[in-house]
Amino acid sequence: MTQGIHQALTVAPPIPHYIEDIILDKSAGNWTTWQNAVLACLTVVGLQGYVTGTIPCPDPAVDLTSARNWHTNDRAVVSFLGFMVSRSEQPFVMDHAAAGAKAVWDALLARHFDAGAQIRLIHEAFSVRYGAESPAATSARIDELVARIFALGPISSKTLVSAVMVNAVQGDIDNLSGVRPQPSTSKQPQHNPNVHRNRVSPEQNAISAITVEASTVQHELSPAVAAFLQNSWTDEAEWIRLLELLFQALGRIDAIPIASEWDRAIAAKQEVIAEVQILRTKLETSETNAAVAEEPHDEGEQDGLAAIATEMSNVQTQLAPAVADYLQQEPDERQRARLIELLVQTLVRLDNTSMHLDWEEGRIKRKRAVDEVLRLLNTLEWSPASEPSAAPTALTHIISGPEQDMIAVIAAELSNVQNVLAPAVATFPRSAALPDAERERRHLSRLLFETVERLDATRINLDWEQARKERRNAVREAETLQSKLDGLPTCTEEQDAITKIASERSKIQFLLFPAVTSYLGNPTNLKEQLRLSELLLQALERLDGFTLESAWDQARMERKEVVNEVQRLQDRLTQASPTKTDEEKKALHLITSQRSHIQFLFTPAVKSFLDKPTEKERARLSELFLQTLRRLDAMSIPLEWDEVRQARRDAVLELQKLQDMCNPPPPPAQVYEEPNAIAAIASQRSKIQNELAPAVFLFVRTFQPSALPTSPGAQKPNEKERLRLSELSLRFLESLDAVAVESGWDEARRDRKSAVGEVQKLQDMLDVWGL
Repeated sequence: MTQGIHQALTVAPPIPHYIEDIILDKSAGNWTTWQNAVLACLTVVGLQGYVTGTIPCPDPAVDLTSARNWHTNDRAVVSFLGFMVSRSEQPFVMDHAAAGAKAVWDALLARHFDAGAQIRLIHEAFSVRYGAESPAATSARIDELVARIFALGPISSKTLVSAVMVNAVQGDIDNLSGVRPQPSTSKQPQHNPNVHRNRVSPEQNAISAITVEASTVQHELSPAVAAFLQNSWTDEAEWIRLLELLFQALGRIDAIPIASEWDRAIAAKQEVIAEVQILRTKLETSETNAAVAEEPHDEGEQDGLAAIATEMSNVQTQLAPAVADYLQQEPDERQRARLIELLVQTLVRLDNTSMHLDWEEGRIKRKRAVDEVLRLLNTLEWSPASEPSAAPTALTHIISGPEQDMIAVIAAELSNVQNVLAPAVATFPRSAALPDAERERRHLSRLLFETVERLDATRINLDWEQARKERRNAVREAETLQSKLDGLPTCTEEQDAITKIASERSKIQFLLFPAVTSYLGNPTNLKEQLRLSELLLQALERLDGFTLESAWDQARMERKEVVNEVQRLQDRLTQASPTKTDEEKKALHLITSQRSHIQFLFTPAVKSFLDKPTEKERARLSELFLQTLRRLDAMSIPLEWDEVRQARRDAVLELQKLQDMCNPPPPPAQVYEEPNAIAAIASQRSKIQNELAPAVFLFVRTFQPSALPTSPGAQKPNEKERLRLSELSLRFLESLDAVAVESGWDEARRDRKSAVGEVQKLQDMLDVWGL
């Protein structure tokens, strides 16, 4: 579909679903195959420009109809893309659907194209050598690597340059993570001429690590930030995610060890950090940040935001430059200690900033500020001193008054644990066979839990090392007592329940789990899926049938774990949909065709009939409904085709609903006395014998099979007459049914039954000609 300057834009035809089996899934790594198939389908109907951006939206002021058609086509493409992705990709598509088809396409491209992974695979391909392994095996491995590289997408010039740079500075990029690289072949030769080339200096290792981070920033973070800034819509979650990725990149870069004499590594590191800082500045000054800041806040939240903004400004304008200057100078322990002290004080002030749970923006900004301070602390390689220094320094710890008060509170809790709870646990009966002993166990467990909760609720500043150590010891004491209490034997009834639950767990692990796993390998048999679901349901019912006392914590926990295992198996079984065979697809297509006839042909005809009802039109519609029902009923559907059976059931219900709309409403039931009821039945019976029966007998005698002529021009049975007589017999049945007969009126009931039997015999005679 092309769009000229003066050519109106029309609604595109339906998009063909030729590729229902190609579903985009990040775990499958099938982006390239899926991309080519989707573009081919869109090209068939002329919609490929909506994802590539070559078909812009017309100006509504110039051509309102074309603008509306453009939005209709764009929504159709978005729906098609959502249909062609896996369930795990659906939320991601819906998040970008409001921005249009191109935004969804660009987001999927950014999600599935991993330049860093391509660089690593290219480097791995460069490192393969022909050695002791057979040449055929090595060649096969090279083919596999190349296929994996191109499966991630086309190779750009920037990606190839980054891969060549990585290969030039280091022989094996896997050394960066501290893991010994796997050899390219099954056995390396003893004398490898490449060994000396792969032995690189520590500075080269650092430069290689920085190059990898620079490639990640250039090919992953920078395009993602640019795509986010180009969108007119705002997404706070995406904004926060990008900032988190930038902070993580800064942390990884700062963690690369660099000596002061490594000029090349220092220059490369500063260049990458500057690039990350530029991206971070762009994000923080974007419209999303402004939109978030313009939201109304109450007075308390505004004060908290102002305090966090002040601390963040102090970190960015004073502490961060000071740390950067320190890293460029000769090591100075006093200056380092002073910077650490300032950073710790900043953390304490941020931690003391009051933030409610519903102040989402304040909590996010405080977390961002804390992450920045922790990054600077990690850069300085700060860790608390284990032994006090002989000479007084800036880090010499002096216990202040508030810390002493906190230590006293913790000491009181520790004394309660050692002097009250510990003796109670020590004297607890070893054979807890009575319910009273179980209640005592629960009481002690609750006291220990409350003690740990109170200790955890104490607010301890980061520089209160002594208080932190005392709290750690007290918590360890309470947890030790809880472990001893849990190790004591439980009552006999609880142990029996635990044994039964363990037996059920064994059945699930050794019988149901292998069966479900085997089915998931080839989910084609719906009957097997139903059988396994029934077995899992029976297992849940047996587990639910165990009567557990409220004090049996261990038994209840064991049952909960087993129930969770069964539910996980049930979820995996539910998500595995059996693949349809060709016969099943054909049957489903036929039923869908019949439903289309019902919806688009029969329904308008019934509405037109209800406006101007005639007996002729009612008879015609009834015959059409009957033929459709016969076609649906004639279909042979196996029991395991559950979807097909449900589709046929829905079609039959729709057809019956239309049939009920066409049938005239039954006459209201009249209240009779028994003599009047007998008279009414006799009147109807007389009409049947004098009107209906002669007409039916005449029709049958006229068209007896033995009397029918065999010549082509012979008289054939009149179908309209048969339909008229059938309709008349139905009316007589409705009239007889409208006569209200009480249960004690035996004579009236016999007369009505006899009259109904006569009408049914006449109907049977007419039905012979309808076969």
